[in-house]
Order: sequence, then C-alpha cells, then structure tokens
Amino acid sequence: MFYNVLVLLLLCFAGSTFLWSWLREHPLFFAGYWALCAWLTLLAILLALYDMAMVRLEAKRERRRLAEEILKGQKTDTTHDSHTP
Repeated sequence: MFYNVLVLLLLCFAGSTFLWSWLREHPLFFAGYWALCAWLTLLAILLALYDMAMVRLEAKRERRRLAEEILKGQKTDTTHDSHTP
C-alpha cells in the first residue's frame, strides 16, 4: 500500500509538471495517464478501507477473547471462595 501511494504521488507530480506539455499534445495518452492515476487512487482507497475493516475485526476478536478470559477468571475465583471455609 505504501508503494502504491508513493507511485501515485510520483505520477501525479510528473503528470502535472514534467509531462504536462507532452500529455496536452496527445489526448489519448492524457486520458490514459490520468485514468491510471485515478485507478491507483481508487486502489489505495480500497486497500485502506480493507485494512481498516481488518483492524476492527481483529480488535473485536481480541475484545471477545479478553472478555471470555476475564469471565473464566471470575468463575474460578468464585468457585475457590465457596470451597474455602
């Protein structure tokens, strides 16, 4: 994902500075070049959304695991207390 964003930034910079005059003279290359930039932007957004969803899912699983671990610890504490005179 880092490399995707890095390439996208380089392409946008090059397209708006160094390649601008050449791209203006060739409309098909202009459209293709900026379509590629748009595709890479969409890809970066989709990867970021996927990453956010995975982080949330892992956090939810970890919260559930910790809650179960704490509840098991409380149950064993209450069973030890009932056996002690």
